[in-house]
Amino acid sequence: MYLPIKRDSENSTFGVFKSGSKYMAVDAGGGTIDITVHEVQDDETLKELHKADGGNWGGTKVDSSFRSLLASIVGNDVIETFTSDHKYDYLDLLRDFEIKKRTIQPSLSEKVTFKVPINLLETFRELNPGSNIKTVVTSNARYKNQLTWTGDKIRMEANLTKTLFDESCKKIVDHMHQLFRHPSVKDVSSILLVGGFAESPMLQEAVKEAFRNKKVIVPQDAGLAVLKGAVLYGHEPKTISARVCKCTYGIKTRRKFDKTIHPQSKRVLVDGVDWCEDIFDVHVSVGKLINVGEPQVKKEYIVVRDDQRSMSFSIYISNEKEPKFTTDVGCTCLGKLTIDLPDTSKGMDRGVFVHMTFSGTEITVTAVDKDDPTKTVSTNVDFLG
Repeated sequence: MYLPIKRDSENSTFGVFKSGSKYMAVDAGGGTIDITVHEVQDDETLKELHKADGGNWGGTKVDSSFRSLLASIVGNDVIETFTSDHKYDYLDLLRDFEIKKRTIQPSLSEKVTFKVPINLLETFRELNPGSNIKTVVTSNARYKNQLTWTGDKIRMEANLTKTLFDESCKKIVDHMHQLFRHPSVKDVSSILLVGGFAESPMLQEAVKEAFRNKKVIVPQDAGLAVLKGAVLYGHEPKTISARVCKCTYGIKTRRKFDKTIHPQSKRVLVDGVDWCEDIFDVHVSVGKLINVGEPQVKKEYIVVRDDQRSMSFSIYISNEKEPKFTTDVGCTCLGKLTIDLPDTSKGMDRGVFVHMTFSGTEITVTAVDKDDPTKTVSTNVDFLG
């Protein structure tokens, strides 16, 4: 939004951030790819159209492909021993590969030389006495005439080198294709490619080839774009006005036990009354569009004992749209808040209203005494680690 001019391949300018325009932001990092879709509003704030998602197809997948290539030549046992006994050499190998990785172009036609620590070759000789690395390479049908290994240098043909990017690029492109089939995403016209891996010419070309009818924008210093954006967002937290829930949010509670729907394992007896515990009471479901800063649905919770002097609420998230119990797979406790109810004169006719407010990097959960609205308790879940 802060780059004054966006240019496409024909050097004509266009406004990606005009009111009503939609774009897909693909954050291609080292480990994960995180994708979200935004629409620019009339007031220049951003509305999220699709919940953020992605997968572990980042730049380190290319590193793994290189490691797998080495392992297919010298054997997994050699690679395991080398990484265990020569950690610094292994880090040097990854560092050198990282530098070389950024220079590999789709138009590459010459052989590429990779430096490998001599200790890797020594480890191979120790575990395979009498074996010759050149013989091993030439006897491997996959690498014959494609790769040579001499001392601390490996020379690979251009086509073999480029295959190291195949798995990562294919999975990213396939996932983007899936997203573009979604009704709220299919008319998005621009793709914003950011993150460290976005600087790879191989990934850029793969995305441009797969989406020729879209404008693919790679900002200068793509690897720093996310960091800069986080700083700018810290100064202007109202930049994003609406988000799509990535998870389902709710409160752990109890309900009157119903043997037709509740399992016996969840049955507890409190003052002569049967309750079902660990109920996941949904407040906001995954995929729901929420306006940032607006309190969500308000729910009432009642005491379970007439002498109860406080109520505690555990806040949970789930990947499922309609989780039943907080003990289900994929449920995680985010935090807890407690509100005091010292006046027990009303016995069981007491309770608390609870609502959630999503704002920026935080969720605020608020509990209000239904008999005294001035008595409130709030807690923040900030997701910052």
